[in-house]
Amino acid sequence: MNPKWNRAAALAGSVVFVTFAGSALAQTCSTYHEAPILADQVASGALPPVADRLPDEPLVVEPAEQTGVYGGEMVDTTSGSRIAEFRHYGYEPLVRWSVDGSEIVPNIAKSWDVSEDATTYTFHLRKGMKWSDGEPFTAHDIVFWWEHVETNTDLNPTPRGFFLVDGEPATVEALDDETVRFSWSKPNGLFLLNLATSYGQRVVQFAEHYLKDFDRDLNPDAVAEKMKQAGETDYNKWWWATVGSYGSQAEYNDPNRPQIQAWIAAEPFLGKERFSFVRNPYFFKVDPDCNQLPYIDERTWVLVQDPEVELAKSLSGEIDISRVAISNPSNRAIFFQNQEQGDYRIIEADSADMNTGYFMLAMNHPDPFKAKVFQDKNFRIGLSLAIDRPEIIDVVYLGQGEPYQAAPRPNSPYYNEQAAKQYTDYDPQKANEYLDKVLPDKDAEGFRLNDKGERFHLLLTVDQGFRPDWVDMATLVKRYWEAVGIEVTLDVVSDELYQDRSVAPDRDLNLWIAENGSGRLPLIGAGVMLGGPGMAGNMDAWELGYAEETGVSANFGSEVAGNVEPVKPPEEVKHLMDLLVEIPTTAGDKQEALMKDYVQSIADYFPNIGIALPAGNYRAVRNRLRNVPYHLIEGWLYPGIAPANFSSFYIDPDRQ
Repeated sequence: MNPKWNRAAALAGSVVFVTFAGSALAQTCSTYHEAPILADQVASGALPPVADRLPDEPLVVEPAEQTGVYGGEMVDTTSGSRIAEFRHYGYEPLVRWSVDGSEIVPNIAKSWDVSEDATTYTFHLRKGMKWSDGEPFTAHDIVFWWEHVETNTDLNPTPRGFFLVDGEPATVEALDDETVRFSWSKPNGLFLLNLATSYGQRVVQFAEHYLKDFDRDLNPDAVAEKMKQAGETDYNKWWWATVGSYGSQAEYNDPNRPQIQAWIAAEPFLGKERFSFVRNPYFFKVDPDCNQLPYIDERTWVLVQDPEVELAKSLSGEIDISRVAISNPSNRAIFFQNQEQGDYRIIEADSADMNTGYFMLAMNHPDPFKAKVFQDKNFRIGLSLAIDRPEIIDVVYLGQGEPYQAAPRPNSPYYNEQAAKQYTDYDPQKANEYLDKVLPDKDAEGFRLNDKGERFHLLLTVDQGFRPDWVDMATLVKRYWEAVGIEVTLDVVSDELYQDRSVAPDRDLNLWIAENGSGRLPLIGAGVMLGGPGMAGNMDAWELGYAEETGVSANFGSEVAGNVEPVKPPEEVKHLMDLLVEIPTTAGDKQEALMKDYVQSIADYFPNIGIALPAGNYRAVRNRLRNVPYHLIEGWLYPGIAPANFSSFYIDPDRQ
């Protein structure tokens, strides 16, 4: 076994008492170096010397190619939302994924201890680390976030799920300025894995010395005055628009708000078509040659909302690194053809996802007949066998990928061949045999009939704003299913409309990407295989029935609709729900066994229908942008491509 993988198992899944220490390389530096752009501020006394701005033990980042050069501007695109979604900007949580995704490594925390029963996690912060305004970053800032943001019911109805164990929120304590402890009465066996996701960023985003003035309980007079100036009377609405947490634009829009990212806003950016962030003079990382990071002076974003315009800008070399939405197999040929003209190179970006897209049926459809059909495994098998996956892979994905269900990838310790490959052969004759068991009656044109003698009809909702290639894929699937007698209507909608349609009580089936299939990611994304979480697989009544029977309320995938009567789930579904509840509360060998049981149970129940294992993704990187690893990883809970260490990228001065 790869020793790095073994180490990751100890830290992320099979939790034992362990101390992880970061590199001590930076402690050997007698002198630190800084960007020339800061020299005048140091000389004037506006900034302390670089050695006084760094923590006692800076984090050492090994560049992908070589020691970089200070200066320059990196140009990126934004769609106008979620600058803080951490895949192209600010991935700096307590702990982070390594560049190759094999292990969890130190970041803001230089080391940590985990109790044998995984009930207690103690993180040792970097002594002397500072916010971007020079004030100390301490464990008390993390406690402030917990007590005044994450558990503040004026702002959040409940903490994010991985901070809870059986509904019990964490106890978060500052043992001293550099030590913070999270603890529960029961094991939280997935806590480190979850902290390394982009959702872990929330823990270190709230500087108490600044943000206490935005807290209604701590400073009611200041908040009342700020709200009056903003013309707002709703505290929740005002706070999210002014302060914000994970993924909200407000999080970085205030240039006075202290941050820990490599680049910070110099002025408010909301509503601008082009804006730049400047270097954080107190950033806590250095390279092996004792140079403070980042190398690049400015990060600039250009507002681009049309994918065709974004593609054109990338092809012409206006953008330093292309975005994931346009860096897909369908555009691969045109990217290759324009490399010389655009002065960029192609870098592989391996997907961490299970599937390019999978179909989730509404098991608890309000139409009893449709619910009965969707719940029949024969129906799901018939639909799957009717899909010509090789044609989809050739036509839509230009030969990249292989037929696959929504199951862990081959590089995962939870890979299960049955779950991954069953019912992926294209066999219309066998598909008809399975469908005949469920919907045997047909009209004169060969379309299958429901219990009222009318055509059995499926409405397939497709979000073209999120993945334009899905429209072509869904068009082919409609043709395949109609060839075996299932009438289909495509509901092609924008990203905004999809959010409403995907949770409509009478939805039939939806299409979404099956994420988090690589390595150990399936542990923290296990609900995807059942149909969620939040991925529009309708099991509303079963979820409520499970909660009524067990007393455990959990989101297993549905957006639970109002006015739904609880229904006791079938035994095989209840078993899957039991496992989803139990897996996060265990550790070690028991957790591994439960996860493998879960994947096998998914294989046996076969709740959803996948298309293909993603392959062939890439990024177009301008030749002037250096230190970009040759192999990147795309993902969600692995927040790809941010673990590639953007702060170590640099602009080649000979290619400015």
